[in-house]
Amino acid sequence: MTVIFKTKTCKIEKKKNTYKFIYENGEKFKNFFDKIKKNLKITYEKDNCFTVKDAKIEGLKGLLKRKDSLSYRHLKWLFTNLAKQFEGLEEDGYCNLFFNIEDIVRIEIDTFTQEGGSGKDIQFLYLNTGNFLPIEDQHIRIITPFDKKNKFFSPEMKKIKTLPSNIHINSQIYSVALLICFCMRPEEKIKKMTLEYFEIHLASIANTRLYMALIRCLKNNPKDRVQLYI
Repeated sequence: MTVIFKTKTCKIEKKKNTYKFIYENGEKFKNFFDKIKKNLKITYEKDNCFTVKDAKIEGLKGLLKRKDSLSYRHLKWLFTNLAKQFEGLEEDGYCNLFFNIEDIVRIEIDTFTQEGGSGKDIQFLYLNTGNFLPIEDQHIRIITPFDKKNKFFSPEMKKIKTLPSNIHINSQIYSVALLICFCMRPEEKIKKMTLEYFEIHLASIANTRLYMALIRCLKNNPKDRVQLYI
């Protein structure tokens, strides 16, 4: 098999039309991986491993290089897919504050209806559990130094000056929303971390369901943020 994607804790191998997902900590992050597998047509599964067939898989970083930006539909899928996966992660008692675009893949599978119609099922998957941290009383305790250059950090992560520090778990949903903003226009640097700035940045999708969902996540106060797509 040929390795076509790899992170610190997961890799995808390909042989002909079969893709094998091999990952670590399946029991520790059971709900997280259950959310990932729920909408995939899995052909084989055992501990920390499953396979799918007849799929097209591409890293998000490569997808953005090829397309320059994502369509509204892709942005919607990216937001809702990651939101569900991280809901599962919180059920496991963990949170992700350290996003990396290289840890995300898009999987596309052809679908067919009984009437003979066809379509495409697209899922975005976050495939690196290496930076997940335990939740304690709705907060994450940061105890080790980190590089603040990560473009998906929430304002409260960027403001950390001393360690240890406690960060609210809603920093995670802020990071998801920042990722969507970035994928809309990867060439444009996000200049301010204010709700007023994001209302302008997101003007091209104003009054859509995705726009409203992102605005809920980008509130300045972590306790005011809500991850909700309706």
